[in-house]
Amino acid sequence: MDRDTLSWYERHAEHYIARTDSFEFFGGLEQDLLVFAGLLHRDVTVVDLGSGAGRDARLLAESGHVVIAVDASLSLLRRCIVAAGPARKILGINADLLALPLARASVGGIWACGSLLHLRQDEIPAVLLQCFEILRPGAPIGVSMKEGVGSERRDDGRLFTYTSKLELQDWLSAAGFEQISITGPSRNEWLLALATKPTRG
Repeated sequence: MDRDTLSWYERHAEHYIARTDSFEFFGGLEQDLLVFAGLLHRDVTVVDLGSGAGRDARLLAESGHVVIAVDASLSLLRRCIVAAGPARKILGINADLLALPLARASVGGIWACGSLLHLRQDEIPAVLLQCFEILRPGAPIGVSMKEGVGSERRDDGRLFTYTSKLELQDWLSAAGFEQISITGPSRNEWLLALATKPTRG
């Protein structure tokens, strides 16, 4: 995540939390996450990439998984862990998506909802390749990005990068993923891509 975008989330953490901490403001998102959760093997460790305040991480933890919440914003990550409470198995890692400190073939699933859109277009394939490497064979990834063309720097300083079904398919395929399924646009022009790391090799 670039400096200006990260700075916005650090400065406006409470505002962002208030807007995004509940599924009620995002019709269809909870169902998308449950579809992804249905692809996970039982009791695996799942990475919530760009976890924000922890809305999705909490649902995944409630489904019986250990969740590693990864976010570049320390303010949001702290809120994620506090909101989870001791009953939910959520661990936090403050890291940039371009340098994920996770071992090869160490996790059983990756959920990236709205996080890759803050990368430059040429950075997204590298992050997906990292995701491929840290996933165990046979494990799924779920990626949600907004449909559109190119990138924009919004007035508040945040960078947003959009994509198409074809481009998202190409990125996932180039990283090595198979069984790629992309649905949408729904939820105000959002795409959902589900894919799997092959069991062979």
